[in-house]
Amino acid sequence: MKTVLFINSSGPRYFRRENGVWQSIDKPDHSDRLWVIANLPEETLDTFKLPMLFGRDRSSFIARRLAAAFPHSQYCAAPVLDGNWLKPVTAALNGLTTAEAVTSQLEKHDITVAGVWGISLLLTLMARRLSIKDVILAMPSVHFLRIVVLKDGTPVLTRCVHRYSEDSDHENDSDANEIIRTRQHLENKHFFELESIPPVLYLGDATSIESYLTRAGLTLMPLPDQLSPKGAAAYLHPLFELAVTSPRGQLAPLQLRASHLAQNLRHAAYAGIGLSLLAVIVFGQANFRTLIDLFGREQTLTRDLEKATSAREQLAARISSTGMDPALVRQATRFSARELEAAPAPGSLLKFTAGAIASLPQVRIKTLSYRFPKSGERYCQGQTVIEVPLLKRKIDLSIGGSTTSDTAIGEAEDTPPRYTELQFSILLTETLTPEAQIEIKKRISSALKARDGVQLMQDPAAFSLINTLKGGFGMDTTQTENLWCMSIPWHALQTRELP
Repeated sequence: MKTVLFINSSGPRYFRRENGVWQSIDKPDHSDRLWVIANLPEETLDTFKLPMLFGRDRSSFIARRLAAAFPHSQYCAAPVLDGNWLKPVTAALNGLTTAEAVTSQLEKHDITVAGVWGISLLLTLMARRLSIKDVILAMPSVHFLRIVVLKDGTPVLTRCVHRYSEDSDHENDSDANEIIRTRQHLENKHFFELESIPPVLYLGDATSIESYLTRAGLTLMPLPDQLSPKGAAAYLHPLFELAVTSPRGQLAPLQLRASHLAQNLRHAAYAGIGLSLLAVIVFGQANFRTLIDLFGREQTLTRDLEKATSAREQLAARISSTGMDPALVRQATRFSARELEAAPAPGSLLKFTAGAIASLPQVRIKTLSYRFPKSGERYCQGQTVIEVPLLKRKIDLSIGGSTTSDTAIGEAEDTPPRYTELQFSILLTETLTPEAQIEIKKRISSALKARDGVQLMQDPAAFSLINTLKGGFGMDTTQTENLWCMSIPWHALQTRELP
């Protein structure tokens, strides 16, 4: 939580912001972040005009001024009060000539320090925010009175003087006496003329000094609403609110604030990541949803794969219980599936048949059938496929080592082909002479034989009733003469092609 350490000559005091009000506490927690305000006599504040320098030259010039003003202290800074590229820049030399009162308190706690500020500069910044240009600021504490004088918004004097009892009736013992002395000093140094002395803004109960200031010719400025006292911090409340915003003029060295700066950088990084993620979600909703869908599909596929793997292991266990090798069964299954894929498709057979009659417009296909005979079956009503060369080898599906012998490769290459039985009959759309019919049959048979490996088991062109004595009384001569039956080879899967 936000905690303020207020250090003055009376000792340190800790305040914590709760519900918008600063409350006094005994000591901070380890998780708190500490802002330190020093109201000490060791604080000095001076202003100077910064020449038109830039970059390293400007940094070196400021460093030399700080080293000359605070040779024995690291608690110093030179914040810019006003100015721009066209107007001369006014900077303030602010710091603590000795910082033992601050360092001794910070060494007691292992806590993140946001920074250290002098009260004179905070009062200056507070007055500038309220657009108060010329004023004598007076803030009393238990034992000391802090006086800061502003001219045109620029500090010209800061004092921290010992404070006597404010209830005394003696004029020399009151805060008014120190304010009057400050006015005399301003007149002697010609900061202000007698008739232009600025009003006094007293950050405390001004009842006891109002009559003294009036008799001395000083005007007491009404307290602005922004500076009204609140909670246990009283008139320090607006200063604490300003300090926790980390304004310019921070005095502490970098090593003391390293943890605070690291936390700020971490929070900025987290904010940047959050904004980037939000931008991705807002401007890339489609891609984001697609990514979510892909992730869901990946999870589904992973579950399906796990189920399939489990089912495969169970199936392998059941196969092993029968005394067979699961790997051999898997290879035989793959062989059967891929052999079916290698078989000719019905479309290719239809194209082959259509190609045989493509040049004969008077011919139509009447019937067509095909099948894949099993081993040992007969082709075309009892005909036998003539295998050239005639091979009777058994395909070995056993799986051995990674190397394959030349003999095994040779046997795989000589594996007998498979055959498809194809038969079809034709219908003539015109009445033709027997000679014309024979010519048509010859042309169809020639087109069929043109395909490599086709064996005609039944060829009307070769066994025509005109040329042979085949066919007799009671025979269906139309079906016999117009029916072709053949075997068509197709490439069977070799065992060495299996994965």
